Amino acid sequence: MTDRPLRFEELIERYHDEIYAYLWRLCDNGSHGDVEAAAEDLTQETYLRAYQAFARLRPHSNARAWLYKIATRCAYTALQRRQRAARRAAVSFDEAIAIPSYAGESPPALAMRNETMAAVRRAVAALPPKQQAAFILRHVQGMAYAELAQALACSEESARANVSQAVRRLRRELGDAGAFEYVEEDR
Repeated sequence: MTDRPLRFEELIERYHDEIYAYLWRLCDNGSHGDVEAAAEDLTQETYLRAYQAFARLRPHSNARAWLYKIATRCAYTALQRRQRAARRAAVSFDEAIAIPSYAGESPPALAMRNETMAAVRRAVAALPPKQQAAFILRHVQGMAYAELAQALACSEESARANVSQAVRRLRRELGDAGAFEYVEEDR
């Protein structure tokens, strides 16, 4: 890797899929909405805002965390718009998205997995926005706390607290159904 500043095109190439996946997970609230289209729109909005602010990005700063911060803010704004629209229209977002089956999976196993995944998605979607973003960045995207803190524009302690609170809420919400086994306790 060279010491030359990153070009905007390189930023897109390097992080597009990762940012899209993060936004997809934030948009996946268990509704019948078009998650892919929403995530793509937010990804485009993220890169538009990043392009507009790119000249202010300091050389050698953490561009990945900077992009996550922009993406998180775009997602928060979209969530607030969605919540206002939902209140006005009184639309229910409670139905789960169907999950494709695995080859050879029995119908009862598929039904159980669909139920479990729907419960997990609903529980994650019900988290407060900052906890939801912190949980996804840490446990799904695998981000370190220092970078997570930069992405959420908070201290590392606050990032840890948000992840911890999210995990506690999810464990309480999902109970002992085994739906939450994959999340390791942070040390």
